[in-house]
Amino acid sequence: MREPVVVGVDGSTQALLAVDWAAAEAGCRRLPLRIVHVSTGWERGDIPAYRGRGAPSAEPESPGLRVLDAAEERARTFTSVPIERRLGVGPVPRTLLEESAGGVLLVLGQRSSGTLTRLLLGSVSRQAAEHAGCPVVVVPMDPDRRARRPEIAVGVDGSDASIEAVGFALEEAALRGVGLRAIHVWNRPDSPPDMRPVCYNALTAEEEGARVLSESLAGWRAKYPDVPVTEQVIEDRPVTVLAEASRTAELLVVGARGRGGFPGLRLGSVGHAVLHHAKGPVAVVRRTGHGAGR
Repeated sequence: MREPVVVGVDGSTQALLAVDWAAAEAGCRRLPLRIVHVSTGWERGDIPAYRGRGAPSAEPESPGLRVLDAAEERARTFTSVPIERRLGVGPVPRTLLEESAGGVLLVLGQRSSGTLTRLLLGSVSRQAAEHAGCPVVVVPMDPDRRARRPEIAVGVDGSDASIEAVGFALEEAALRGVGLRAIHVWNRPDSPPDMRPVCYNALTAEEEGARVLSESLAGWRAKYPDVPVTEQVIEDRPVTVLAEASRTAELLVVGARGRGGFPGLRLGSVGHAVLHHAKGPVAVVRRTGHGAGR
């Protein structure tokens, strides 16, 4: 089977929204979809007591299989690609990482109240984005999709992960037939004006931002020549700008680690805050050799 799009489910409404996004993405990429539900223990009835030789198997009436049944039924309304189901038992982050190994994407809901975890962004998503061998897409509640522009947005700061994010964002834009908005955000130093370096000024920061955008895009433009690109250098708080971009774009893409315009961009700081405040799907891309573009 070709590399799948992988989605984690737990029976919640939020997880079903992730299934919607993952199924549509799998259809767009013409790749199979793998639906994964993870149970954290035998007591939930997902796996019956050991009854002889061989590995134990799930019973038809198990809660886990009901979750998978509902997710598969939902997915088939969005795509006709092959669907594979996996019922795992064990630590949720580790099991999801194992199931997503070799996948092109791992898709998760922003928040959850079921098995997947009550504090998804504080645990599963953070570990997935830091350690998954593929980009991780986090799908939030999205009450008004009509406000979205036909574009992909990407945060750019010149770091290695950011450049990988640019490649992934251009690939997504090409698949969807939309444009790309590349955004570099910078902040004025926190120190008082009379204590700032003499060489510091807004024009220098703008010029540096334009250079970072140009250099980060240069290596990818030739691969996706038909994707129109808009470059923006914005003075503001990175979280504010990126959260707003997630509200209007079809997908926001960020690197798992950053520098420069996104100070300390890790899932414990700016990236984590963006995921918490995002109004639309966010893809977190770490430096993996751009696995989704292979």
